[in-house]
Amino acid sequence: MKLFIHLSAVGTICFLSSCATYQRSTVEFRNSWDQGDTVGALANLESAGKSIKPGHDEELLWNLEMSSVARANQLPQLAEMHMNVAKELVDQNFGGGLIDPQKKGLGEYVGKFHDRNLLEVYRALQALERKDSTRVQSSFNELRFKREEARELNRKKIEDAEDKASNTENLKYQEVMDSGEISVSDFVNTELSNKYAEFYNPFGDYLRLVLQNRMYNVGGVRNTKFDFGVSKNNLTSVLGRKNFLVRESPRRDDSATYVFMETGSAPYRQEKKIRLPLVLFYGGNPPGGVLYAPIAFPQLQYRDDYDSAFQVKSGGKGSPIRMEELVDLDAVISSEFKADFPAEMAKALVQTVLAVASQAAIEAATKEQQQDSVAVALFAAVAKVAVAESLTQADERSWYSVPKKVLVQKIPTPADGIVSVSSQSGQNIKAKVNPNSHTNFVYLKSIRKGSPIKQLANFSIDSALASHGNEDERTLALSQSF
Repeated sequence: MKLFIHLSAVGTICFLSSCATYQRSTVEFRNSWDQGDTVGALANLESAGKSIKPGHDEELLWNLEMSSVARANQLPQLAEMHMNVAKELVDQNFGGGLIDPQKKGLGEYVGKFHDRNLLEVYRALQALERKDSTRVQSSFNELRFKREEARELNRKKIEDAEDKASNTENLKYQEVMDSGEISVSDFVNTELSNKYAEFYNPFGDYLRLVLQNRMYNVGGVRNTKFDFGVSKNNLTSVLGRKNFLVRESPRRDDSATYVFMETGSAPYRQEKKIRLPLVLFYGGNPPGGVLYAPIAFPQLQYRDDYDSAFQVKSGGKGSPIRMEELVDLDAVISSEFKADFPAEMAKALVQTVLAVASQAAIEAATKEQQQDSVAVALFAAVAKVAVAESLTQADERSWYSVPKKVLVQKIPTPADGIVSVSSQSGQNIKAKVNPNSHTNFVYLKSIRKGSPIKQLANFSIDSALASHGNEDERTLALSQSF
């Protein structure tokens, strides 16, 4: 009877920790998104969100997801609402610590650095479109300074996790670390992870450079509000001598249109479990009744169903220009994953200690009964596996609708205002920009190969400095044509 009661408890643990998860409730959303069905994705995500109340562990993640899916459905007001909620939660939780491996479940999702970074990029673009110069400055200043904070927080997180693992009884932490049984290359594309420095996304730096160049000097007047301290040379050292960077300069006599293209979807996290040799884990012979030492890690799953090449044409004359890669978000996410992996490993090993100890406890509680009953022995084995699996969980949660890449090209604004963009799979779109504007932004999106190109934003920014009798009292007026 005691054994059956114990098995019921195991089932409850499994239900609370793995079966009724956010991942399971959003599976239909992810399927719709991967098929390029943005309408279905939004409906399924809204349905999954019915259980997301204030304080829910996945409140931030769901709002991030809703903001980008609403953008893809060309619903800017809905996107803004969820962005604002996500921003409040990010500000509350920036620097959230490790998930406690001794608690059931995965704990609150506090966001990755690339989540926060991309959210701030989207908010900055939205602020530009809304002519909100104060929020533009706030967002770009955050993009400038949050990276160092993220690096320091990650260092502290790794130290805390490794200290906890090193002081966990019955865990030969250093021996496992030195054994080579666990390699980061089994869980992330290490070549991609080395493309950028950790916790770096060039998207924000490029936008700051563009804004600095287009607004820093207006009519010969220096506007220090938009001196973001960004260097074209630094960007070139990371991205190479791309044409869009070569063309970027603080000249004020050129009318330009910047065309951005989000394409594909970034990697998501999926649990991968491996079994550690018991002799290694124990540093000798394991106790009787312990079946295995499971350890769970997240593994990045890369998605390659996307259009990789686009061309943009200015007006009815001239040849199309190939759009170039501004940011590879696969690389941004891989770099952060690799930087965070030591903390993930330490957390996972502590979970494994709990899983192994639970097997030993079940063996001790049922040893005598197992000798008299094959059924009890079988049930004991099932219980050991169930408990071990429920206690070893990788955090699979991630912002699923993040784009794979963002491409860009700077072109002369056409006299007729018509900008044409085409993909390698034959999709086309025409955007009408303001031909009289000095600076236009067009923001487009393609979810998967062959899917229609959608226009997410199209606005012009013309700046004028108004002096109010004091050289330092300046306000920036942004005009929007569409």
